[in-house]
Amino acid sequence: MEFGLLGPVEARAGGARLPSGSARERFVLATLLLNAGRLTPVESLLTPLWPTPPASAKAQLHNLVSSLRRRFRSYDADLIETRPTGYALRLAGHGLDLAEFRQLTGRGRRAAARGDHPAAASLLDQALGLWRGPALADVGDDLVGEARATLHAERLAALTARLDAALALGEHDRVLHELEPLLAEHPYDEELYARQMRAYAAAGRRADALAVYRRAYRRFVDELGVEPGARLRDIERQVLLGAPEPAATGPGVPRQLPQAVRLTGRRALLDRIGADLRGGTGASCPVVLLVGPGGVGKSALALAAGHRAADTFTDGQLYVDLRGSQRSPLDPHAVLGRFLRALGVPGAEVPADPEERAAAYRSRVAGGRTLVVLDDAVDERQVRPLLPGAGAVLVTSRRPLGGLVGAARYVPSALDDDAAVRLLAGIAGAERVAAEPSAAADIVGYCGGLPLAVCVAAARLAISPQWTLADFRTRLATERGRLDELAVGDLDVRASIGLSYDGLAAPARLLLRRLGAFGLAEWPQWLAVALSGGASAPLDLLTEVHLVEPVGRDAAGQHRYRLHDLVAEYAAERAADDEPLWTDDTVPDAYAAALRDWLGLASVADELLKHGRRAAHGLAAPEPPAAAGPVARERPNEWFDAEWGNLVAAVDHACRLRRADLAVPLALRLAGYLTLRAYDVERERVLTAAADCARDTADDRMLMRVLAALFSASAQLGRHASLGTIVAEEVDVARRLGDRHAELDALYHATYVAKVTGRLAEAAARADEGLALLRDGDPAVTHLLDMYQNIRGDLYVETGDPAAGVPLLAEVVERKRAEGRTRQAVLGLHSYGTALRAAGRIGEAERVLTEAWDISREISDALGMAYLGFSLGLVDVARRDWAAARERLTTNLADLERIGHPAGIAEALRGLGDAALGAGDPAGALAPLRRSLEVWRTTDTPVDVARTLARLDIAATRVGDAPGAAAYRAEWRAVLADLGLSERCLLLPYLPPDPTG
Repeated sequence: MEFGLLGPVEARAGGARLPSGSARERFVLATLLLNAGRLTPVESLLTPLWPTPPASAKAQLHNLVSSLRRRFRSYDADLIETRPTGYALRLAGHGLDLAEFRQLTGRGRRAAARGDHPAAASLLDQALGLWRGPALADVGDDLVGEARATLHAERLAALTARLDAALALGEHDRVLHELEPLLAEHPYDEELYARQMRAYAAAGRRADALAVYRRAYRRFVDELGVEPGARLRDIERQVLLGAPEPAATGPGVPRQLPQAVRLTGRRALLDRIGADLRGGTGASCPVVLLVGPGGVGKSALALAAGHRAADTFTDGQLYVDLRGSQRSPLDPHAVLGRFLRALGVPGAEVPADPEERAAAYRSRVAGGRTLVVLDDAVDERQVRPLLPGAGAVLVTSRRPLGGLVGAARYVPSALDDDAAVRLLAGIAGAERVAAEPSAAADIVGYCGGLPLAVCVAAARLAISPQWTLADFRTRLATERGRLDELAVGDLDVRASIGLSYDGLAAPARLLLRRLGAFGLAEWPQWLAVALSGGASAPLDLLTEVHLVEPVGRDAAGQHRYRLHDLVAEYAAERAADDEPLWTDDTVPDAYAAALRDWLGLASVADELLKHGRRAAHGLAAPEPPAAAGPVARERPNEWFDAEWGNLVAAVDHACRLRRADLAVPLALRLAGYLTLRAYDVERERVLTAAADCARDTADDRMLMRVLAALFSASAQLGRHASLGTIVAEEVDVARRLGDRHAELDALYHATYVAKVTGRLAEAAARADEGLALLRDGDPAVTHLLDMYQNIRGDLYVETGDPAAGVPLLAEVVERKRAEGRTRQAVLGLHSYGTALRAAGRIGEAERVLTEAWDISREISDALGMAYLGFSLGLVDVARRDWAAARERLTTNLADLERIGHPAGIAEALRGLGDAALGAGDPAGALAPLRRSLEVWRTTDTPVDVARTLARLDIAATRVGDAPGAAAYRAEWRAVLADLGLSERCLLLPYLPPDPTG
């Protein structure tokens, strides 16, 4: 597919334009494309769409994303990925005009930098030719105004670069012609006036060039109250002197900037830095700070910006590496001596007194245009004596240098994937990278976009031509040892991070190690404070030196932080070396305390979710940490949305500590949320880990609880072959404990296994036995009575006698309604509504199922909404509203496919087959029924296989495929015979008369 943002938002496939959708869908697509390859947080989509979000905002956003997925599914089913806190669009394999525009403009600028102006002009023309009108033209300003302005600024920069190429080629008339509309649109852009003056002067029209300056001067003074900057005044002076370009500076001017290194993905930032550096006039001295972690490219940026600005600072460029991240930073007094000697002061005349030396330095640069680059500063005290008072200063540091008030501050980020791959290709070889694009993307991913790491990886490849990129990717993929691979010569990522670590106070080093040992992708503020024994200063310090990165607030309102992947690996290494963890003998209290805090918070939030599960019922819960407890209590859904990944990690850590008393309750508290979100694979995994921990520690009470929850998760996933093993273990553990209720729970699960595997008579007998044992009115077992009564009602439906099941299920629903609007109530209503539909009570069925769908929506039960949606579609089938049935079943099939629920997918497909058969379209029934059969065959549910085969028998018969129909018929009859079931179990839909007779 090809996507477009440089004009109306559009998507094309095979040259044909795809429907663009509603304005809101266009906004969501545009935002995901602008952030392609990165996470787009949910809040960044909700806030523009709904300044005051309604309660249904997240559901509406989900529908918008689902609509986009459906539109593009046939071209790329994995284009948009859902993550716990947002969405990510993966552009690999697809085109985007904005990405192509940026690539072409970058190539054009590089061509211009090496003096190849014809190539620069051609590349920039191609880039500008991609624009089809205003960016994001069919999305409102209220949604994308800021993004549109940013893109238009990029276009203006490309236009300006094209003008420079035209000037270099002597195309003065073209420049003058193109500048007029640009100046009308940007009347206060000094750079455009500068190019107009240069074009007139180069064409020999000095009077016109001077007239441009006078017009600009009047406009700036009259409308803005300021005079034009030094740039225009210099050009005016040069034109008056007859020189269109600045005169060359004489000997003795310091040019101390080291050679600039390769940069990618930094053009916009370089433009902003250059504009800030040029901002000083007279006595003013702009100071620009580049602060960030080691390896992010601060020094490279500073050097690139310095070289770009060299022509502006005609009195020279001073440079020094202040060694602030090393053990012995440079003394500013010594640096001043260096600078004075570079500025022409004889060594014997350099003052010895610190104040006199600083004064002499300021006097030397006063009134001039000197750029001072101070690389790797340790703190403000080191920098202040080196600020000259004139010219401009560019400072890099790993610390924030907040005391330099008034400085322009930039925090360079890691490179995006495209820029990182370009950097890799520029060093390792473009053809080599182009030949293995997937491996290249993985390599820069393992480098976390850190420029130093990408450069080291590229250098390793460059000096090892025998390696494929896939070979090196395998080296980097090792769980431990990645930092060993990211070292070459004097470039060493581990050493770079280590410089920051070594400069920390002991409490901050300890916190970094503990965060590394936990290994979380990101985490809330309270956890770092807890691991520091209640102190916040260590986290503040780690943030100041950029070893910890703030990532904003999550949906629950908590401040969150993360470690860059390579910093996290370094921290884990130090934890393993300096503070061995996770052994029986060495477990610092801070870790166990943190796990208890997670359990306390999860318990608070879980009690407020409406899943209605009893797995954690009666478990004692630790007191949650005061800083986070109110959040979990007030916004439990959002809290779980943000933290469920960390809770999975907490369960794993508790298991490694052999703490079943923590692992099992954590898993059970998390399981209810995962059930509502239909994260069933994750639910099964975490419960399996907790069960293994309980077995390992011989904690039967905890094992009994977690086995019941594990059975539910495995059943939800359709893993029917493994359910019998779980049931057998449940029975054994219950009998060891002498727990009658637990044994009845296990026997209910045995009943369920018999039901889904087609042993319906056995299941009915087991259900009747359980009901007989539970009819004693004991309130402690009401939940068990509901379970047995519900499955007995379902079995009446399964065997073709729904009317007998209706009263049983009505009793269950009455009790569940009294307990509240929970997922357990939804399950009872779903069974009841299904029985009513099968019994022909269509209106009642629709009301009951709609009630259940409303509850599912209230409690954010994704699978419940999808399941009930197709159940309502089957109501449409029952009332013979074929069009409504197809629409509803198709919509909910897409949701079930997104969730990945096999039985639901198969049932929705069979419903579509029923709708087609009922509408007299047997040919249209064949495809969904065949797909349904494929899914059913993977789930070990023979009755559903037989039901689908019987429908295929009918469809094949009615399209005249007698051999196919006979094969289907023989198979479904064999299944029923093997199970001892009658044809009533097939639950066939309404069928119109066969027109063929």
